[in-house]
Amino acid sequence: MCSSETIIAFLIIVNRILGVIRIIAPILLILSIMISLCKKVINPEDKKIQKRIKNKIIAIVILFFIPTIVRAIIYTVTNTSTCLEEEDIVRINSNYNPFANVEYVEIQGSSKKKKILPNPKDYEFGESVEGISAPKTNAISNGNAIYFLNVGESSDAIIIQDDNHFGMIDTGVSGGVIVEQLKRFGVKQLDFIMITHSHGDHTGGYNTIMDNFSVKTLIVKADGAKDPGHTMYKHLIETANKKGTSICDVKDPACQSFSLGNINFQLYNVDYLSSSINSQGRFDNVNSICAVATINGRKIYFTGDIGNYYGHDHESITARQVGDIDIYKVAHHGYTSFNNNLDALEIIKPEYSVVTNSRPRTEAFNRLKTLYPNMPIYFTTNGTITLTINQSGEINFYQ
Repeated sequence: MCSSETIIAFLIIVNRILGVIRIIAPILLILSIMISLCKKVINPEDKKIQKRIKNKIIAIVILFFIPTIVRAIIYTVTNTSTCLEEEDIVRINSNYNPFANVEYVEIQGSSKKKKILPNPKDYEFGESVEGISAPKTNAISNGNAIYFLNVGESSDAIIIQDDNHFGMIDTGVSGGVIVEQLKRFGVKQLDFIMITHSHGDHTGGYNTIMDNFSVKTLIVKADGAKDPGHTMYKHLIETANKKGTSICDVKDPACQSFSLGNINFQLYNVDYLSSSINSQGRFDNVNSICAVATINGRKIYFTGDIGNYYGHDHESITARQVGDIDIYKVAHHGYTSFNNNLDALEIIKPEYSVVTNSRPRTEAFNRLKTLYPNMPIYFTTNGTITLTINQSGEINFYQ
């Protein structure tokens, strides 16, 4: 059985308490040690002071590492439930599978069937769907729509439409399928492309799209172009300049709020962290620009690959800024090693979730289902997912 909501709620409280203890207790003990050292200077012969200092150092170690270990156990418990065997992954009126050989678990009622796909060559960059026929998705004639494209395992390419205005968040591993889809929509010009961060599974199709369409604005963390550790940012900006595309640097407050027709966007996590601390390849996920699109009163939260990496709790911080949302683009394609942490998920309280991955990720599925057992979770496994929100705020998904 899935973990009960009561147990999960309890674990969240324990997790938060331990997080506070892990930070506050060592600080207080360090201050106490400093006071004891002052006393030691005054009374150098007092052996009791030396013993107290030793005990406090041991206490610091215990109060830091034990909460850390227990928190890791909590994450493991909430990430290994058997919900995936009992819940239906939403397929949305389609059995289309663009891959013949990707391993994923397909759920039909209580039965579980495995299909085999080649594993991605790289954790970050996944695999492309170049050469595979794209699902025949038509653009809506009027109003708004968000199209979550299937562009391979661990890859994001999201098209946003309001009437005849189009924009994109990220560009997948490569651009062929995306260009095909945009042309099918009759797109001549993109109002914007927003690149959440520099990894190839979010930037790979950028050149091809820029070669095929006029793009008004590139939304990016321009400070990344100054960072020798991430030349991709420099390339993005150089290409935009060559094409006559304006650059919107997200550190500029004027670029943090904008509109596409009647869709309003607010950007978060706009500060750039340099390569002096993100030399570890995955760390640039922390730089993910996050966006909340508001359509007819409904909020859609686009997360890129945001996470709590190596002591930088950007996912939790951003979640507190964003607050309650309606639809959640699951962070980092459904992974939970550093992403989709319990604190953030409890704060945002989504009604629906979308996982951009060519295979359903059991990790995020289990974690979301333990927190929100009745929430539909949609996967791009079977092709493009289309989301529309009408004027009364009614949410509809199609595939």
